[in-house]
Amino acid sequence: MRRSLVVSLAVLAIVKSPAMAQTCQGMASFSAGKMQVNAGGRFSSAVNSWGGGLSYGLPSGLYAGAQVSTTSFDGIDQHSLGIGANAGYEMKVGSKANGMSVCPVASLQLGMGPDDKANDINSSSTDAHFGLALGKQMGATPQLRIIPTAGLGLQYSKAKVEDTAPGGTTLEASDTYGLATLGLGLVFNQQISVRPSVDIPLGLDNSDATFGITVGYNFGSTRSVGRRH
Repeated sequence: MRRSLVVSLAVLAIVKSPAMAQTCQGMASFSAGKMQVNAGGRFSSAVNSWGGGLSYGLPSGLYAGAQVSTTSFDGIDQHSLGIGANAGYEMKVGSKANGMSVCPVASLQLGMGPDDKANDINSSSTDAHFGLALGKQMGATPQLRIIPTAGLGLQYSKAKVEDTAPGGTTLEASDTYGLATLGLGLVFNQQISVRPSVDIPLGLDNSDATFGITVGYNFGSTRSVGRRH
């Protein structure tokens, strides 16, 4: 059981990727609503994760959000609960209509579990990410915007498995590696976003790509945010 938990937590680190908001990551601009609620899932060969979050955008281009998620593991009955936060800053390159959005992005997520109370095992994980996200609008109408996206960043992941029984031991493992992301954002009526994506770990042994889907909705007054596209 202990070995399977260690392996699953290592895969979980890949499933946890930066949360998404703003045009540079294929989602609706905060000019369509300064708040964005989103939900989605991420899937790999051994781990499935579902979650949701809320983000807020400022007129300056700065945005931030918080997320909560639950993760299941093949061969393990218990689940992991994750809480996280992310932030980014959108910069425009070129014209508003056809330019590219570039965002420095950062995120932190803490995972609690899976725990095996019957065998006195507690597990936890920490994941941090810093990188750049790029998005370019490819033709648009008021009803539909198509935004191919790409990202590249540095990921730090740490997993801990503790045997709480008398005389038990604690196992810890950490790794730092690159993470490339490709996605295609579809924005309907400037407020509803659908974004399939794939995360590809770089320099990490025995790791597979992770596929994801995110749906978002922007709302809230935009008077103080201004029209940014």
